[in-house]
Amino acid sequence: MLAIICLTGSRLFSQSFMHAVGLSGFIDHTPRFGSIFSIAITYSPRFNLMEHKHTSLSVGIPLSIGGSGGRGGRQTDSYYVGDDIYYYDYDTGEPEVKSRFMIDIPVILNFNVGALSSLNNPHRVGFFVGGGFGYHYGPVNVTQVIRNYHYTDSTYQDSFGPVANAGMRIRIGDKADGIELKGSYMKSVSKRQPDIYGITLLYNFDLSQRPRFSRKTM
Repeated sequence: MLAIICLTGSRLFSQSFMHAVGLSGFIDHTPRFGSIFSIAITYSPRFNLMEHKHTSLSVGIPLSIGGSGGRGGRQTDSYYVGDDIYYYDYDTGEPEVKSRFMIDIPVILNFNVGALSSLNNPHRVGFFVGGGFGYHYGPVNVTQVIRNYHYTDSTYQDSFGPVANAGMRIRIGDKADGIELKGSYMKSVSKRQPDIYGITLLYNFDLSQRPRFSRKTM
């Protein structure tokens, strides 16, 4: 509410659509099954609902697609549990863990200050904070014990819940281009579903690629 009051209390400039692309790391964590790390490519579009000279209010959908690595597979042995076959490393006894797909789709409302809060903000450094609601589909290793056999089911689990994020942006050059670093946290609405920790490094780019700032503002 404070962000909206600050913006509406002053003269607003035109709205703008902004883009960023980069890499993200995610940790799917559950107390029961531990943590799994995934890496993803992120495309992060955002639309500024309201803009002021130094601030903006934006809504964005940072879409991340990637996966987690596996282990085991060269020197493996196997055993059956019912009709399912499970593999483990013959030398170490560790269960084989398969590589798996991951997708993360939150909808975020951010309050942006300083650099890259809009296409025409002249500041060199900026910050943002916000929240929303997200959906995450990622890996989980479910450990089972049947007839004294320990095995790992390398499977998937989805979760959804409220998301919070915060970060900083640094403008580069005389265009509305720059680097963005942010951290995020999604709290699952279910105790059985994983909470999601994320860190993202993005490059914000101006599609027009025209100079917007003089050397005096750089």
